[in-house]
Amino acid sequence: MSSENSTAGRNWATTMMVLALLGLVVAAFGLIPPYWSTFFAPGGRADGPGTRQDAAPPVPSWTAAPRPDGEAAAPAPTGNDAPTAPEARQDPPASDGPEGGRADAPAEGGRADGPAEGGRAQDEPDAPDDTGARAPEHSGPLNVSIDMGSRGRIGPGTYRRGATPGANTEVYDRTGRIDTGCYVRWELTRAGTVVRTHTSERCRPPSITLFNFGDSLDEVGSYRLTADVTTDWGQQGTASVGFTVVAGD
Repeated sequence: MSSENSTAGRNWATTMMVLALLGLVVAAFGLIPPYWSTFFAPGGRADGPGTRQDAAPPVPSWTAAPRPDGEAAAPAPTGNDAPTAPEARQDPPASDGPEGGRADAPAEGGRADGPAEGGRAQDEPDAPDDTGARAPEHSGPLNVSIDMGSRGRIGPGTYRRGATPGANTEVYDRTGRIDTGCYVRWELTRAGTVVRTHTSERCRPPSITLFNFGDSLDEVGSYRLTADVTTDWGQQGTASVGFTVVAGD
């Protein structure tokens, strides 16, 4: 009976020792993982538990954390913790330039963006000389002549009654013969009486006769045709030609 009790006691003690060892093993496996990375984590990782992190700079005791609504969080600190405010620096008064004038004004009456002594800020280019390209100016006296037509002419300065010779002008100045910008006032008289007048808008006919007689030569007698010329350049000139109209055959 006593041997059985001793055997049961040994079995119980053995069982309790096994259970205690199992408890230690379980406890060891529970504690190892949290500290494993601390002692065995790779040194290159910055975010591992084994990497040493720099401590955040201490926050002064007087610094107030910003409030979400943007209002002032706390009154200004006092005592030794309050920072010393820098001395207020006053800007010098704005200079108005030399001798009381504006800073951007010239020193002696020149333009603001020009030289100090009133010169031009930039030399402007001279206008191109187009004298050679311009047409020569009309000036001087006019040389005017009348060119009578040959229709109905039967001799020097003589025309048959009813003839219609027609007449044109030739007008010259120092630049040459004038075409446009030149005007002719015609006047035909017979024995001092005005028979016909006409005004031409140019002095050189393009393809027509400037002065047409019409039926002005239906009567015999002495005639005179006068051409008074003016130009757009203020020039004036005149010419006249006399002829005779006879009955003829």
